[in-house]
Amino acid sequence: MTLALCEKTDAISTAPQPRWEWVPCNLCGRDDNDIYHRERLPYFNRMLDFTIVRCRSCRLVYTNPRLADHNATYLLHNLDHPEQLEKHARAKKTVFDSALKKIISLQKPFTDNAKPRLLDLGSGSGHFLAHARRRGFDVRGVEPAPAPAQYARENLNVPVINQDLTQVDFPPECFDVITAWDVLEHLGDPRAALDRSLRWLRPGGIFAARFPAPAWQKIKGLIFHRLLAGAHPAFAPTIHLYFFSPRTFARLARLVGLKVLLTRTTAPEPNTDNFSLNCLKFLSHAALRCCETFSRHPLGNLEVYCRKVTT
Repeated sequence: MTLALCEKTDAISTAPQPRWEWVPCNLCGRDDNDIYHRERLPYFNRMLDFTIVRCRSCRLVYTNPRLADHNATYLLHNLDHPEQLEKHARAKKTVFDSALKKIISLQKPFTDNAKPRLLDLGSGSGHFLAHARRRGFDVRGVEPAPAPAQYARENLNVPVINQDLTQVDFPPECFDVITAWDVLEHLGDPRAALDRSLRWLRPGGIFAARFPAPAWQKIKGLIFHRLLAGAHPAFAPTIHLYFFSPRTFARLARLVGLKVLLTRTTAPEPNTDNFSLNCLKFLSHAALRCCETFSRHPLGNLEVYCRKVTT
């Protein structure tokens, strides 16, 4: 949904100097890894070399070392014009509808609320929240970038708080559903962030998220970044920090008190006005699903649907 929900620096207003930080594995805490991928990308007015590693113990894939100001490009550049935001939202409609249909099917038997409460972490310009409200949810959003948060409030009339996840708070167990679309990969400490935000989810409530799978990013890296001489970033490690597989996310879920109900590959979204390119995209998606069957590796972005474990 949006790119950032991490620990951001104090009021980044100008292009920062690169500052690097080394981190241990977010799942097992060890600092023992292999190189998984290398990528060279522009960062404002310079080129930087990044290393993606894989933990030898739990197999979590993550950027290390990483930029300390890893949200800077998002916070400084997220000034999309209204027509661009609306075009993006139209492209996401099928993805929104599919996700909401699954959430309702999982959530409905476990709540008596006529209007279940939904919190969207990293809600961007608010279009998912607008879809959820039309489906009967009482919605709230949290978005760290000022421009999309303002757009959501003024153009879609959805309540979006313009704060970082570490700054906002809600009463315990006040939401029936919490979503995090395209957010986990940007969190500086996903385990701590999830542990904190899940306090706001009632026992038995639904948590749903979408994030890039490492195997698919690796394939894109081989195809786009190497064969095309870096023309397209694959892992985009200036802002992407973690890449969860079904296995590593399942481990994270257990650590924070979630039970994984379903893991699936996200359906493709039409993001171009070119009919031929869209047809190619959907045909490619069908081919990738066939490859998944044989390789047993998810080829695309993952969606996970979980239930908060009752204690």
